[in-house]
Amino acid sequence: MIIPEQVKGDYEKWNSFLENEVDFWLKTSEKHTKEHCSRVLLFCLLIADKRRLSQKETDILCMAAVFHDSRRQDDWYDVGHGQRAADYYREYCTTHELAFEQVCYDIMYYHDRDDQIGIDAIAGRNPKEQNGVLLYQSFKDADALDRFRLGPDGLDIKYLRTDEARSLYSYAKMVWLQYYA
Repeated sequence: MIIPEQVKGDYEKWNSFLENEVDFWLKTSEKHTKEHCSRVLLFCLLIADKRRLSQKETDILCMAAVFHDSRRQDDWYDVGHGQRAADYYREYCTTHELAFEQVCYDIMYYHDRDDQIGIDAIAGRNPKEQNGVLLYQSFKDADALDRFRLGPDGLDIKYLRTDEARSLYSYAKMVWLQYYA
């Protein structure tokens, strides 16, 4: 996979973290693998770059990407895996030198739920802080951009939430075709 130069440093840093630090429960997964999280990481970085997010906001998306599917119990809906991954992230931060970010926890916690539930919870935590909702939507779009792994029609562009993600649709398809080839 060719990583665009503008995100290469952050991608290599966080992908190495994913490979060396994050433990996945579902080792036999076919759909929710470290490779999936690696692609979500790439899409998070590209969305962050397009939105000109701060380094802190970019890192929040990266942390969510590397942890978000780590506590899956199956490859189906598995509602609750987001909460388990968020709890794992929080526990990891208490025993390692990784700063805990509440909005990152919330993004993971609600990523397997209906959008409005996550938006309401994140916006309700700090109504003056709108970037939490933006980060949540950006993360959910980055995760969705890897739906090509589910089949050639796995991603319907009309469900993407942000213009930045919609602009990455063709790129995401190309990344999957490169990975699959």
